[in-house]
Amino acid sequence: MNHCLLKSLLSFPLLLAACGTLPKTNIKHTQVATREPVRGFARSGPRHQGTDFLTLEELKSLARQPKPDGALEGKLQRFFNQPIISNEAWHRGARPTRAQNDSLGEFIRVATWNIEKSLRVREAAQALRSPEAYEKLLGTGIDGKRREELLRERERLASADVILLQEMDLGVTRSGYRDAAREIAQALGMNYAYAPQQLEIDPVLLGLETSSAHSGTAEPDPARYKGVFGLAVLSRYPIKSATCFQLRTQPYDWFEGEKAETALTEDTRRFAAEIVFENKAVREMKIGGRIFFRVDLDVPGMPDNTLTVIHNHLEIKAQPQDRDAQMAEILGYIKDIPHTVVMAGDHNTSKVDLSPTSARRVLARTTMDSETWLGVGMNVLMTVPVVVNSGRILLNNVKNLHSPMAPHIPVILPNRSRSLFNRVRDFRFADGGRFDFRGDRDRSINGSTATLANSNEKAIKGQTPSFRVKRPIGPFGLGRLDWIFVKAPPSAQPDHHSYRLAPHFGETLSGFLDDVDHRLSDHAPCVVDIPLQEPKGL
Repeated sequence: MNHCLLKSLLSFPLLLAACGTLPKTNIKHTQVATREPVRGFARSGPRHQGTDFLTLEELKSLARQPKPDGALEGKLQRFFNQPIISNEAWHRGARPTRAQNDSLGEFIRVATWNIEKSLRVREAAQALRSPEAYEKLLGTGIDGKRREELLRERERLASADVILLQEMDLGVTRSGYRDAAREIAQALGMNYAYAPQQLEIDPVLLGLETSSAHSGTAEPDPARYKGVFGLAVLSRYPIKSATCFQLRTQPYDWFEGEKAETALTEDTRRFAAEIVFENKAVREMKIGGRIFFRVDLDVPGMPDNTLTVIHNHLEIKAQPQDRDAQMAEILGYIKDIPHTVVMAGDHNTSKVDLSPTSARRVLARTTMDSETWLGVGMNVLMTVPVVVNSGRILLNNVKNLHSPMAPHIPVILPNRSRSLFNRVRDFRFADGGRFDFRGDRDRSINGSTATLANSNEKAIKGQTPSFRVKRPIGPFGLGRLDWIFVKAPPSAQPDHHSYRLAPHFGETLSGFLDDVDHRLSDHAPCVVDIPLQEPKGL
């Protein structure tokens, strides 16, 4: 037992290193040497596919009765199953060029970014529009070498062929009624597909109730308020088709769960988070939930001339096993896809359940948790119970810090987030294809050989965090929530040594946000490169 405690104490310095990153020794392999025109496109998809938005009066009706019937029920169901598609950039003459370099040959670049409720989408669009616009957003006192690195990160994101964006508002008061996906797509000259995920129907937002946080009742603009919160896929390649619908697995009810009065336990938790991390939790009454979103792109040179994007944003107000269930459902829908698949987005891979809590729920979950009873047993049986049990808890927290893929040792040293990654790793498409979990010294951004290092940047401890609260304290308040998974068909990888259509140089672009005067989001973008042929220069 003293050995266990010693390991815990010796592991404590890892907490201080948890924010540390490894030197990005392979940056040179991500530089674009040339760009060539792309030929061989099939007939493009629809120029524009719109949707039938709900009116402000219909949204107010839903705030009173979130489960409508009759005509409104049908309209709501059609709305959640009808993505917006815009190939306007293509029809205006925008054409993709294929990036090339000596290391990868021709390659496709894919990025994912959660832009935090689109609160700073105007500045985000400016940052992506041009290097000069981005430099105007930077703080003062940044030296030449640092500025050069920040511009490199901006360029790697802005040059992506496909960008997945989460928390995209469309006609919501908090983001100035902006059409966030359209605004960023226009800034980059890209086509886009947008899938509605939820409708914002908080009575305060709709002008039906007053709030202590607001003076009086603010009636939204009925001509501009759409109340849509969703996901977007931006693409330099034409969009063939897009599919979206609500998942069956919905562990949290965003209407009833937010409507209920918060208990003292929850009020205390929110107060502590605001004081310690400067993160303020607010009520978010919505209808709808997490969705399945698939977008097929016309990409000449890929199998079937198609790249399929599966865009995920899993539930944060849930336990890890709930997100695992959502992942199981999503994988069931994509099993028969015979060509290259990129599955990416905000997977919220945290052990924290952010749904409103209460003393009763804490007691119920605690008494049902086998780890609790292990602790009780140790306290009863051991000669130094408190010290030993505290050492076990500390050791487990160190093990899991920034490491949702850390080993899961049931009861003793659990990591309940691991099951989702095991599910994705073990999943097989109908054609035998699988998601690439490899890490290679010459194919990861920083020379790491850790699991998934080729597609998702590894840090000194765990994975490089992609999320941070407003005021992190050392390694606390950071987490790895955003992931990119890449599948190549068996024909592209006849053995384990093929790297055609495999992920390369996955990177978390933390600097892109950290030195901006006003941080653009609480999530950093993540990016990966995918070679179309076997790389010859690695």
